[in-house]
Amino acid sequence: MVFGGSGVIGGAIATVFGHQGWTVGLHYHQHQTAAQETAAVIKKAGGASHLYQGDVANNLQIQAIVQKFIQSHHSLNVLIWAVGVGSSKLLLNTSPEDWTHTLQTNLTGAYTVLKAIAPIFEQQKEGAVILVGSLSGEQGVAGQAAYAASKAGLIGLMRTAAQEWGAFNIRVNMVFPGWHLSPVSEPGWHSAMEPRNHTLHRTPSLKYVATSVYHLALSPDTSGQIWNLDSRIW
Repeated sequence: MVFGGSGVIGGAIATVFGHQGWTVGLHYHQHQTAAQETAAVIKKAGGASHLYQGDVANNLQIQAIVQKFIQSHHSLNVLIWAVGVGSSKLLLNTSPEDWTHTLQTNLTGAYTVLKAIAPIFEQQKEGAVILVGSLSGEQGVAGQAAYAASKAGLIGLMRTAAQEWGAFNIRVNMVFPGWHLSPVSEPGWHSAMEPRNHTLHRTPSLKYVATSVYHLALSPDTSGQIWNLDSRIW
């Protein structure tokens, strides 16, 4: 199940799993067309996918998505959290509404999803969770107060879940995917692409990121870790 399957990164990850023969649940909130396009790519490659619409800030909708997925497929092997919103605003200019919406979506949404799937994973005693984080959660970025705070909180949530679920053989990890052009990243795109910001003078390819997530999800002995897929040093 890919939460944020209509996004640039989530869609790429879902496509890799679909190409490998997995049945993929594609969650989306408002961008149905993008989710449908990803589903079509997966189907063309011989995979299977199903769409699930819902607001990650709505606990009842998330519970319904998880229950519907389990009723159809009987198990959940891998959960990908690739949901993310953010605006480029200095702390002084970040309104309470902006702050609440960003944290509610990026952090509380992840908590809501993890809590919903916890009983399933604990009963299975098998499963993997990959959270798509951000380097800004480690080092902060000027103009990203709410976004950086939400991603920093996501790191703490990941490491805590990894410790709590380790006894059930549930692996919980995070990736830093680097910059990929999307509505979220577009405001700071040109600045981020300056050579000084990357030791390799480039951002990682989307295919590399998606393939790396796939391999990390199948890694049997890795949990509680952050895998930086970029060439930035901090």
